[in-house]
Amino acid sequence: MLPVSEELKWKLKKLNDSLREIYPSTAFDKEKIRARLREVGSFYRIEKWEDGEMRDWLQGRSVIGVDGSVNSTRGSQTRTLSVFQALAKGTLGEEKWAADVYTPLLEEEEEEGQAAREARKRGAILSALEMRVAGEAMREWEARVVIMDGSLLHFYIDDAEEWEKLARIAEDRGILIVGAAEEISTRRLVKELFPEFPAWSDRDLLYGVLNVGEAFEWEEWSPAGSGMWKMAFRSSKSPQPIGLDGLMSQREERLALARLIYSLTPEQGRGIPFWLDIVDNQVRVTNPLVETMVEKYIDADLRHRLLAVKRSERMI
Repeated sequence: MLPVSEELKWKLKKLNDSLREIYPSTAFDKEKIRARLREVGSFYRIEKWEDGEMRDWLQGRSVIGVDGSVNSTRGSQTRTLSVFQALAKGTLGEEKWAADVYTPLLEEEEEEGQAAREARKRGAILSALEMRVAGEAMREWEARVVIMDGSLLHFYIDDAEEWEKLARIAEDRGILIVGAAEEISTRRLVKELFPEFPAWSDRDLLYGVLNVGEAFEWEEWSPAGSGMWKMAFRSSKSPQPIGLDGLMSQREERLALARLIYSLTPEQGRGIPFWLDIVDNQVRVTNPLVETMVEKYIDADLRHRLLAVKRSERMI
Protein backbone atom coordinates (compact mmCIF):
# COMPACT_ATOMS: atom_id res chain seq x y z
CA MET A 1 0.00 0.00 0.00
CA LEU A 2 1.19 3.52 -0.79
CA PRO A 3 2.37 5.61 2.19
CA VAL A 4 -0.53 7.53 3.75
CA SER A 5 -0.50 9.84 6.74
CA GLU A 6 -2.51 8.92 9.83
CA GLU A 7 -4.13 12.33 9.68
CA LEU A 8 -5.50 11.58 6.20
CA LYS A 9 -6.96 8.26 7.40
CA TRP A 10 -8.61 9.95 10.36
CA LYS A 11 -10.09 12.75 8.25
CA LEU A 12 -11.50 10.29 5.73
CA LYS A 13 -13.18 8.35 8.54
CA LYS A 14 -14.66 11.61 9.91
CA LEU A 15 -15.86 12.50 6.41
CA ASN A 16 -17.55 9.11 6.11
CA ASP A 17 -19.35 9.71 9.42
CA SER A 18 -20.49 13.15 8.28
CA LEU A 19 -21.81 11.78 4.98
CA ARG A 20 -23.66 9.02 6.83
CA GLU A 21 -25.46 11.64 8.92
CA ILE A 22 -26.69 13.35 5.77
CA TYR A 23 -27.44 10.13 3.89
CA PRO A 24 -28.63 7.63 6.53
CA SER A 25 -29.04 4.12 5.11
CA THR A 26 -32.44 3.78 6.81
CA ALA A 27 -33.79 6.69 4.76
CA PHE A 28 -33.22 4.91 1.46
CA ASP A 29 -36.05 2.44 1.87
CA LYS A 30 -37.10 1.44 -1.66
CA GLU A 31 -40.75 0.70 -0.94
CA LYS A 32 -41.17 3.80 1.19
CA ILE A 33 -39.73 5.98 -1.57
CA ARG A 34 -41.86 4.27 -4.25
CA ALA A 35 -44.98 4.85 -2.17
CA ARG A 36 -44.24 8.57 -1.96
CA LEU A 37 -43.43 8.73 -5.67
CA ARG A 38 -46.84 7.24 -6.49
CA GLU A 39 -48.44 10.18 -4.68
CA VAL A 40 -47.10 12.66 -7.24
CA GLY A 41 -46.27 10.75 -10.41
CA SER A 42 -46.69 7.60 -12.47
CA PHE A 43 -44.65 4.44 -13.04
CA TYR A 44 -44.53 2.80 -16.47
CA ARG A 45 -43.30 -0.64 -17.44
CA ILE A 46 -41.36 -0.43 -20.71
CA GLU A 47 -40.73 -3.46 -22.93
CA LYS A 48 -38.02 -3.84 -25.54
CA TRP A 49 -39.13 -4.18 -29.14
CA GLU A 50 -39.28 -7.62 -30.67
CA ASP A 51 -37.59 -8.33 -34.02
CA GLY A 52 -39.15 -6.23 -36.73
CA GLU A 53 -41.16 -3.95 -34.42
CA MET A 54 -38.48 -1.26 -34.28
CA ARG A 55 -38.02 -1.39 -38.04
CA ASP A 56 -41.75 -0.91 -38.57
CA TRP A 57 -41.85 1.99 -36.09
CA LEU A 58 -38.88 3.72 -37.73
CA GLN A 59 -40.63 3.52 -41.12
CA GLY A 60 -37.33 3.16 -42.97
CA ARG A 61 -35.99 6.40 -41.51
CA SER A 62 -32.80 6.79 -39.49
CA VAL A 63 -32.03 7.34 -35.83
CA ILE A 64 -29.64 10.23 -35.35
CA GLY A 65 -27.29 10.42 -32.39
CA VAL A 66 -25.86 13.84 -31.49
CA ASP A 67 -22.94 14.41 -29.17
CA GLY A 68 -20.13 16.87 -28.69
CA SER A 69 -16.78 17.05 -26.98
CA VAL A 70 -14.41 19.72 -25.72
CA ASN A 71 -10.90 19.48 -24.38
CA SER A 72 -8.28 22.06 -23.54
CA THR A 73 -4.56 22.39 -23.26
CA ARG A 74 -3.27 22.05 -19.73
CA GLY A 75 -2.91 25.20 -17.68
CA SER A 76 -4.94 27.79 -15.81
CA GLN A 77 -8.52 28.40 -16.98
CA THR A 78 -7.52 31.72 -18.51
CA ARG A 79 -4.43 30.52 -20.37
CA THR A 80 -5.72 27.59 -22.37
CA LEU A 81 -6.76 26.76 -25.89
CA SER A 82 -9.97 24.74 -26.17
CA VAL A 83 -10.90 22.49 -29.08
CA PHE A 84 -14.57 21.63 -29.78
CA GLN A 85 -16.21 19.03 -31.99
CA ALA A 86 -19.85 18.02 -32.49
CA LEU A 87 -21.21 15.15 -34.54
CA ALA A 88 -24.64 14.08 -35.75
CA LYS A 89 -24.48 10.50 -36.94
CA GLY A 90 -27.35 8.59 -38.53
CA THR A 91 -27.91 4.84 -38.52
CA LEU A 92 -28.06 4.89 -42.34
CA GLY A 93 -24.46 6.14 -42.54
CA GLU A 94 -25.04 9.90 -42.51
CA GLU A 95 -22.64 12.28 -40.73
CA LYS A 96 -22.59 16.00 -39.96
CA TRP A 97 -19.59 17.56 -38.23
CA ALA A 98 -18.97 20.97 -36.67
CA ALA A 99 -15.92 22.32 -34.88
CA ASP A 100 -14.60 25.42 -33.16
CA VAL A 101 -11.66 26.68 -31.13
CA TYR A 102 -11.53 29.20 -28.32
CA THR A 103 -8.95 30.83 -26.06
CA PRO A 104 -9.46 33.56 -23.44
CA LEU A 105 -6.03 34.89 -24.45
CA LEU A 106 -7.80 36.92 -27.13
CA GLU A 107 -10.14 38.51 -24.58
CA GLU A 108 -9.66 41.56 -22.40
CA GLU A 109 -7.39 41.38 -19.36
CA GLU A 110 -8.25 38.86 -16.68
CA GLU A 111 -10.94 39.83 -14.19
CA GLU A 112 -12.18 38.33 -10.97
CA GLY A 113 -14.46 35.37 -11.67
CA GLN A 114 -13.28 35.05 -15.24
CA ALA A 115 -12.45 31.34 -14.88
CA ALA A 116 -16.07 30.49 -14.10
CA ARG A 117 -17.27 32.59 -17.00
CA GLU A 118 -14.85 30.82 -19.35
CA ALA A 119 -16.21 27.44 -18.25
CA ARG A 120 -19.76 28.61 -18.99
CA LYS A 121 -18.65 30.01 -22.32
CA ARG A 122 -17.10 26.68 -23.32
CA GLY A 123 -20.35 24.95 -22.43
CA ALA A 124 -22.34 27.41 -24.53
CA ILE A 125 -20.03 26.97 -27.52
CA LEU A 126 -20.40 23.20 -27.35
CA SER A 127 -24.20 23.44 -27.06
CA ALA A 128 -24.32 25.71 -30.12
CA LEU A 129 -22.30 23.25 -32.17
CA GLU A 130 -24.50 20.32 -31.15
CA MET A 131 -27.67 22.23 -32.04
CA ARG A 132 -26.11 23.23 -35.35
CA VAL A 133 -25.34 19.68 -36.49
CA ALA A 134 -28.71 18.44 -35.20
CA GLY A 135 -30.54 21.12 -37.20
CA GLU A 136 -28.55 20.43 -40.37
CA ALA A 137 -29.17 16.70 -40.03
CA MET A 138 -32.92 17.15 -39.57
CA ARG A 139 -33.18 19.48 -42.56
CA GLU A 140 -31.21 17.23 -44.91
CA TRP A 141 -31.89 13.63 -43.83
CA GLU A 142 -34.93 11.39 -43.60
CA ALA A 143 -34.83 10.99 -39.82
CA ARG A 144 -37.39 9.48 -37.46
CA VAL A 145 -35.68 10.29 -34.14
CA VAL A 146 -32.86 12.50 -32.89
CA ILE A 147 -31.24 11.40 -29.62
CA MET A 148 -29.25 14.21 -28.03
CA ASP A 149 -26.58 13.39 -25.48
CA GLY A 150 -27.63 15.03 -22.21
CA SER A 151 -30.80 16.80 -21.17
CA LEU A 152 -32.53 18.99 -23.73
CA LEU A 153 -33.06 21.50 -20.95
CA HIS A 154 -29.42 22.57 -21.00
CA PHE A 155 -29.75 23.58 -24.67
CA TYR A 156 -32.79 25.67 -23.73
CA ILE A 157 -30.84 27.28 -20.88
CA ASP A 158 -27.72 27.96 -22.96
CA ASP A 159 -29.57 29.58 -25.87
CA ALA A 160 -33.37 29.57 -25.75
CA GLU A 161 -33.72 31.24 -29.14
CA GLU A 162 -31.61 28.68 -31.00
CA TRP A 163 -33.28 25.86 -29.12
CA GLU A 164 -36.71 27.10 -30.18
CA LYS A 165 -35.54 27.10 -33.81
CA LEU A 166 -34.32 23.52 -33.47
CA ALA A 167 -37.57 22.44 -31.82
CA ARG A 168 -39.60 23.99 -34.66
CA ILE A 169 -37.56 22.08 -37.25
CA ALA A 170 -38.35 18.84 -35.42
CA GLU A 171 -42.05 19.67 -35.16
CA ASP A 172 -42.39 20.86 -38.76
CA ARG A 173 -40.70 17.77 -40.16
CA GLY A 174 -42.34 15.25 -37.84
CA ILE A 175 -39.02 14.24 -36.29
CA LEU A 176 -39.07 13.11 -32.67
CA ILE A 177 -36.34 14.55 -30.46
CA VAL A 178 -35.27 13.20 -27.08
CA GLY A 179 -32.47 13.96 -24.64
CA ALA A 180 -30.74 11.12 -22.78
CA ALA A 181 -28.79 12.24 -19.70
CA GLU A 182 -26.51 9.99 -17.64
CA GLU A 183 -27.04 12.12 -14.57
CA ILE A 184 -30.27 13.46 -13.09
CA SER A 185 -29.09 16.71 -11.56
CA THR A 186 -32.40 18.18 -10.37
CA ARG A 187 -33.59 18.54 -6.76
CA ARG A 188 -37.27 19.38 -7.33
CA LEU A 189 -38.53 15.88 -6.55
CA VAL A 190 -36.63 15.73 -3.25
CA LYS A 191 -37.89 19.17 -2.22
CA GLU A 192 -41.45 18.02 -2.86
CA LEU A 193 -41.27 14.62 -1.15
CA PHE A 194 -38.34 14.67 1.28
CA PRO A 195 -37.77 18.27 2.46
CA GLU A 196 -36.24 16.84 5.64
CA PHE A 197 -33.18 15.84 3.56
CA PRO A 198 -32.21 19.10 1.80
CA ALA A 199 -28.75 17.83 0.79
CA TRP A 200 -30.19 15.05 -1.36
CA SER A 201 -30.55 15.32 -5.12
CA ASP A 202 -33.14 13.52 -7.23
CA ARG A 203 -30.28 11.28 -8.34
CA ASP A 204 -29.71 10.18 -4.73
CA LEU A 205 -33.41 9.61 -4.20
CA LEU A 206 -33.93 7.45 -7.29
CA TYR A 207 -30.79 5.31 -6.99
CA GLY A 208 -31.91 1.66 -6.96
CA VAL A 209 -35.61 2.59 -6.66
CA LEU A 210 -36.73 1.81 -10.22
CA ASN A 211 -36.80 -1.73 -11.57
CA VAL A 212 -35.02 -2.56 -14.83
CA GLY A 213 -37.22 -1.39 -17.70
CA GLU A 214 -39.24 0.94 -15.49
CA ALA A 215 -39.85 4.66 -16.00
CA PHE A 216 -41.14 7.28 -13.60
CA GLU A 217 -42.79 10.50 -14.70
CA TRP A 218 -43.64 13.57 -12.65
CA GLU A 219 -45.33 16.26 -14.70
CA GLU A 220 -43.89 19.12 -12.62
CA TRP A 221 -40.28 18.01 -13.09
CA SER A 222 -39.46 20.33 -16.00
CA PRO A 223 -39.36 24.07 -15.28
CA ALA A 224 -42.49 26.01 -16.22
CA GLY A 225 -42.21 27.54 -19.66
CA SER A 226 -39.61 25.09 -20.96
CA GLY A 227 -42.20 23.22 -23.04
CA MET A 228 -40.69 19.85 -22.16
CA TRP A 229 -41.69 16.57 -20.56
CA LYS A 230 -39.23 14.68 -18.37
CA MET A 231 -38.94 11.20 -16.90
CA ALA A 232 -36.45 8.95 -15.13
CA PHE A 233 -35.83 5.58 -16.74
CA ARG A 234 -33.82 2.54 -15.66
CA SER A 235 -32.75 1.18 -19.05
CA SER A 236 -30.06 -1.25 -17.86
CA LYS A 237 -29.00 -3.21 -14.80
CA SER A 238 -27.21 -0.14 -13.47
CA PRO A 239 -29.15 1.03 -10.37
CA GLN A 240 -28.74 4.64 -11.44
CA PRO A 241 -31.57 5.67 -13.81
CA ILE A 242 -30.99 8.03 -16.68
CA GLY A 243 -33.01 11.14 -17.45
CA LEU A 244 -35.13 11.43 -20.59
CA ASP A 245 -36.80 14.60 -21.82
CA GLY A 246 -38.50 15.79 -24.96
CA LEU A 247 -40.86 18.31 -26.49
CA MET A 248 -44.26 18.68 -24.84
CA SER A 249 -45.78 18.81 -28.33
CA GLN A 250 -44.47 15.25 -28.85
CA ARG A 251 -45.39 13.98 -25.39
CA GLU A 252 -47.72 11.27 -26.69
CA GLU A 253 -44.65 9.53 -28.14
CA ARG A 254 -42.64 9.57 -24.90
CA LEU A 255 -43.22 5.88 -24.06
CA ALA A 256 -42.30 4.85 -27.60
CA LEU A 257 -39.11 6.90 -27.26
CA ALA A 258 -38.37 5.19 -23.94
CA ARG A 259 -38.93 1.87 -25.68
CA LEU A 260 -36.47 2.85 -28.40
CA ILE A 261 -33.86 3.90 -25.82
CA TYR A 262 -34.37 0.61 -23.95
CA SER A 263 -34.02 -1.44 -27.12
CA LEU A 264 -30.77 0.32 -28.06
CA THR A 265 -29.17 0.09 -24.61
CA PRO A 266 -26.86 -2.79 -23.53
CA GLU A 267 -28.25 -4.65 -20.53
CA GLN A 268 -24.93 -4.45 -18.69
CA GLY A 269 -24.24 -0.85 -19.69
CA ARG A 270 -24.65 2.40 -17.82
CA GLY A 271 -28.07 3.07 -19.35
CA ILE A 272 -27.15 5.14 -22.41
CA PRO A 273 -28.02 3.86 -25.93
CA PHE A 274 -25.10 2.16 -27.64
CA TRP A 275 -25.55 4.42 -30.67
CA LEU A 276 -24.71 7.45 -28.53
CA ASP A 277 -21.61 5.65 -27.27
CA ILE A 278 -20.54 5.14 -30.88
CA VAL A 279 -21.02 8.85 -31.60
CA ASP A 280 -19.19 9.78 -28.40
CA ASN A 281 -16.23 7.56 -29.27
CA GLN A 282 -15.96 9.11 -32.73
CA VAL A 283 -16.32 12.76 -31.72
CA ARG A 284 -14.29 12.72 -28.50
CA VAL A 285 -11.49 15.28 -28.33
CA THR A 286 -8.70 13.41 -26.54
CA ASN A 287 -5.56 14.81 -24.93
CA PRO A 288 -3.33 13.42 -27.73
CA LEU A 289 -5.61 15.00 -30.34
CA VAL A 290 -5.42 18.42 -28.67
CA GLU A 291 -1.64 18.18 -28.31
CA THR A 292 -1.19 17.08 -31.92
CA MET A 293 -3.40 19.79 -33.38
CA VAL A 294 -1.85 22.55 -31.27
CA GLU A 295 1.68 21.46 -32.21
CA LYS A 296 0.75 21.36 -35.89
CA TYR A 297 -1.10 24.67 -36.20
CA ILE A 298 0.18 26.98 -33.41
CA ASP A 299 3.67 28.44 -33.79
CA ALA A 300 6.25 27.06 -31.37
CA ASP A 301 7.12 30.43 -29.80
CA LEU A 302 3.43 31.15 -29.12
CA ARG A 303 2.92 27.69 -27.62
CA HIS A 304 5.84 28.06 -25.21
CA ARG A 305 5.14 31.69 -24.30
CA LEU A 306 1.38 31.43 -23.80
CA LEU A 307 0.37 27.80 -23.23
CA ALA A 308 3.30 25.91 -21.72
CA VAL A 309 2.82 24.60 -18.16
CA LYS A 310 5.86 24.63 -15.88
CA ARG A 311 4.85 21.48 -14.03
CA SER A 312 5.25 19.54 -17.28
CA GLU A 313 9.01 20.11 -16.84
CA ARG A 314 9.19 18.29 -13.47
CA MET A 315 11.99 15.75 -13.26
CA ILE A 316 9.90 13.17 -11.30
